[in-house]
Amino acid sequence: MTDAPKPKAYRYHRFSTPEQDSGTSLERQRRATQKIVSDKDWEEVEVIEDKGLSAWKGDHLRVGGLGRFTDRVAAGEIEPGSFLVIENLDRLSRAKLKNARRWIEDINEAGITVAVCSPPLLLDEEAMSGSNMGTMILYLMEASRSGGESNRKSDMLLGAQERRMSKARDGIIYTSRMPAWLSGVKDGKFEVIEERAQVVRDIYEWCAEGYGFQAITKLLNDSVEPWTKPHKKSTATWKPGYIRDILTKPHVEGEYHRRTGDARKPTGEVIDYYPRVVPADLVARARTALRERATSTSPNQHEARNLFTGLLKCGHCGDTMVRVVSRAAGREYEHLKCLRFNNAGVPIAGDDDEVNARRCINSTYYRYDAFERAALGQILHLALDSTYFTRPDLTAPLVVEVAQLSKDLEVMQAKQRRYMTWIEEEDEATEAKDMLREMRPALAALRLKLDEAKLALERARGNVSPEEHLRRVVEVQDAIYSEDDETRQSARRKVAEAVRSVVSVATFRRDYVEKKRSPVREAILAVAGGALAFKFGNDGTLLAKVDYTSVMGQFGSTNSGAEDVIPDMRRRTQSAV
Repeated sequence: MTDAPKPKAYRYHRFSTPEQDSGTSLERQRRATQKIVSDKDWEEVEVIEDKGLSAWKGDHLRVGGLGRFTDRVAAGEIEPGSFLVIENLDRLSRAKLKNARRWIEDINEAGITVAVCSPPLLLDEEAMSGSNMGTMILYLMEASRSGGESNRKSDMLLGAQERRMSKARDGIIYTSRMPAWLSGVKDGKFEVIEERAQVVRDIYEWCAEGYGFQAITKLLNDSVEPWTKPHKKSTATWKPGYIRDILTKPHVEGEYHRRTGDARKPTGEVIDYYPRVVPADLVARARTALRERATSTSPNQHEARNLFTGLLKCGHCGDTMVRVVSRAAGREYEHLKCLRFNNAGVPIAGDDDEVNARRCINSTYYRYDAFERAALGQILHLALDSTYFTRPDLTAPLVVEVAQLSKDLEVMQAKQRRYMTWIEEEDEATEAKDMLREMRPALAALRLKLDEAKLALERARGNVSPEEHLRRVVEVQDAIYSEDDETRQSARRKVAEAVRSVVSVATFRRDYVEKKRSPVREAILAVAGGALAFKFGNDGTLLAKVDYTSVMGQFGSTNSGAEDVIPDMRRRTQSAV
């Protein structure tokens, strides 16, 4: 005679907030359900766990592991006579009692019993029908306790949160947790740790200049002691994730964005809680640079290998031209080719039109290095306006210096006027004459110092003469091909940003000429919405230049788009080839 099969058991555990994942809630539930399965000698089939689903909202009854278990019960996949084992009724529902009861009754109808560890309950059809009054009373008491306790905790938490937010609105510290560049005690006021705040501003400057999270992390690890504590036995270092948080979260702007009690959704309330440590214009520049880098698909964005990322298009199909690198005989060669051709090849006669539409006839390779040098030679002085030479780190102190010197000059000139009035009123005012005589060199020196400070401020703002501007443009152009990695990378990031501000599109075409085996390859670069256009040969030779503004009346406004300019440019310059 064979032994009767053991009843099957499904252990269920749940917690509602991410913070509980690192606590004891889950382990406590596991121990409790494991014990009852062992004590009852049931056969454990599966452990079901829902992390971050609230019993108060009833989320887990519809979705997650328990939701899928419910669906399996309804589909007849769970064997009748099985047990769903839970620690207590809180694991099922803290919402309305009838919701939990209806759910239990539904799975009871399929022959599934809910086994509760604390207090010990077996909730089957008999218990839920009321025929076993002792079990039913225990169930009602426990369910009522769960709901009442949750209501009480919810009210307490909401009240405590509102008290904290009231303090935050008054700029009073309500928690010991704060950004690493601030100090203070609970119920006090924040103080800025200026040395660290400067590091935060440096991070934003680097980001605005084109440095990514990894590059900024390397710069900091080379020069700044980490603020964060090391994890266990590891060494404290700056981490890209922390740099990302500094650059994307609103704390540097002084803002606290309030969220719901479970910290999942923003309420829309913005509280001026922290002291601002980064100027608004710098925040805007850095985050604009972040967004622009995020939209780039280039794998070499840190290097800015392709200064025209996103701007290079195939003149035959309109798809993107991708940069490819090949090596031969110890040399590196950079070329551009059509993405559509790269992925699917050329159209094939007899193939489906839809398939051929994903292909391109432009199978030609174009020299990227020659195009880059030729294009920059024509447009870099247009792209690099004064804003790209601004030194924000120098501007602020120079503004203060100019203001102070102007005030000092105004005070000295007012004193000079008083001495002169004194002399006019009294011929024998020898003392005033002596003071005026002594003041003249000091006044001249102060004027000179103010002029020098104003000139330095203009230079810090990037404003120089046209001749000097061209000279520094040449310096930047030289720097992008520098052998020094840091110099080259910094210059290329700056130029890539500048290029995007003026270039509309560059298209690459090939045309076969009679009696020539190789196609004629050309690149057409449109600047400022097509107002200015250049045509280059594959070796970088300038073949034609058209100032589109001079013929605007024939073709429409400058806002018509570069896609209209390029075909016209090709027609008008064909004779120049």
